[in-house]
This record gives sequence, structure tokens and C-alpha cells, in this order.
Amino acid sequence: MRFHILGDSSLGNLIAHYLRKHNHKVTLILRTPAALNYFEKRKRTITVIQNKEHSVEQTHGYDTEVLRRHNMNELTNQRYGVCSPNLQIRRLIITTRAYDVNQSFQKIFYRLSPTSTIVLLTNGMGIYEELMENFFTNNEKLRPNILMGISSHICRKIKNTGNQFDILYSEVGEIDLGIMPRHDEQSIEGNYTKDISSSIEKDESSPLINKNPENENTMSPFIIMDSLHTTIKTLIKIPELYIRHINVQSLQNRLLENLVINACINPVTTIFSMRNRGLLDNPGADRVLYALCNESSQIMKKHCEHLGIRPTNMFGPERLINAMQN
Repeated sequence: MRFHILGDSSLGNLIAHYLRKHNHKVTLILRTPAALNYFEKRKRTITVIQNKEHSVEQTHGYDTEVLRRHNMNELTNQRYGVCSPNLQIRRLIITTRAYDVNQSFQKIFYRLSPTSTIVLLTNGMGIYEELMENFFTNNEKLRPNILMGISSHICRKIKNTGNQFDILYSEVGEIDLGIMPRHDEQSIEGNYTKDISSSIEKDESSPLINKNPENENTMSPFIIMDSLHTTIKTLIKIPELYIRHINVQSLQNRLLENLVINACINPVTTIFSMRNRGLLDNPGADRVLYALCNESSQIMKKHCEHLGIRPTNMFGPERLINAMQN
């Protein structure tokens, strides 16, 4: 199975490495010709160094592309879902920084279709809404399948090399994925989404999959769901990545929790010139942090009330402080 990966981040290259290790085809979409030239000099090799295991792994055989620079006329003439077969993207994993997604996606969105599946692993909020507004005219029937994701794997470029293809994998985490529904509970997709977990756990094909698809680009909901199911199933079978499918509401709550925690921690670490773990041991920093957590908790309570969401202890001040210590 082929995956395109947009975003030459450490996480993106870590995922690429393990996909190749398990014999999947991977196309890296690189940002610049310079990055491509460097990757070519490395003979298209990604190296992963596991800190705790003291092991080194290398994978080869990647396909590559460079994000093309389009002029505005050319972009205007590109139509979503209409492109030559050799350019079509079936499965796209996005690991760019949240603020880069829109600009990068603009150059490839026409290569997707409703039968494609996108995995958003940007660890940011509002990306889905931004893509819907800017590229899919808020029409959920036309957009690709979209999986929101959050990762706790800790990996980074190796110091002093400045090279994104040498990765120090310091702590094994997990990746949780949730399906963004199209809000049509009477549709085949609505029923399918409810049953997907059990079919994946039992290693079964979805009962909704069309067994005889003649054209993967048709708008048949069976084909659309086949793409979603096979993507999740394939990713879950990569043991090193510890990928799970969870309820998307739980996932969004975790993303929101991360946003609140970072909004509290980041300014305080900057003001006190400290690392995260030292904040609660500093008499001045801990008072500021507790005050921020109390204020953030009140804001999130009002936010949940505004959305009509049942109150949760997830955003309580004590819960936020405990999450920062982990």
C-alpha cells in the first residue's frame, strides 16, 4: 500500500521509516529541491536511533516529490478530484507544523478526491475547519475521509547534523486516530463509523465494503469507506507505532487539553528561562502556573457550556497541573 507523507518533520520521517520497514510504499513530499538533493546524496535513506534500546535502523527505497511552486492562474485551473492517475493521492499523512498546513496543502489538494484518506498529525487545533473552509467549501460530502490524530512519540533531529533524515527516537509513545464524521447519521458512513472499531479488532473486512469496485474514483460510499477502513487497518498493524482508533470526541478533548497545557507552560518557561519539569519546583513559577491553570479551567468550563458539552473534570485546575507533571 502506498502512503504520501507531507511534512519532513521528525515524526513524519519516523512514520515513513516504519511504513517502509513493513514493506509499504512511501512517497515523501519534500519542501525544497535542496532537501531532495540532500536525500539523494544519502541514497534515500532514513536512519532511526533508539536512545533507550541503543539500536540503529535504516530504511531505503523511498519515492520523492518536491512541493511545486504554482502561479495563481495555474492554481485556479486545478480542480479538486480531477487529475491524471499518476498524480492521484490515495492516502496522505500530514505532519507539518500547524501554521504551514494551509500553504502546503494548497499545492496538492487537487490530487485528492472523496475516495482519498487524510491523516492529520499536526498536534494543532482548527486545522480541519481551516481545510474545510479553504478547500472543500464546507461541503462534507465532497471532502476526503479525514482522520484526526495525536502522537506522544518523542523524536527529534540529531543535534549538530541539522538533518531531518537522522532521527533520535528517545521515547516510545502512541498515536491515536479518530474519524471526523460527515454528520449524516442516516448514511452508510454513519453506520460504518459506529462499527469500525470492532471490525478492525477482529481483523475483518468491513461488511460495507464493495467487493467488486470497478473504479476507485466513483462516488460510491462503499469505495469511500473501503479507503478509510484499509488505511486505519494498515496503520494499526505497524507494531512500532502503537496506533489505536478511538472516539473522535475523546481525541478532540485531548487536543484541547494539550492546547491549554501549552498555553500555560510556554509563556512561563520563557519568562523564567526554565525547562518544563522545573516549573513546579520554582516558588515563583509555580504560583504563576497555578494561577494560569485556574483561569484556563474557568475559560474551558465556559467554552464547554457554550458548546453544550457535558461538564468534564479533564479541564479542572488540579487535573491540568497533574498532566503537566507527567
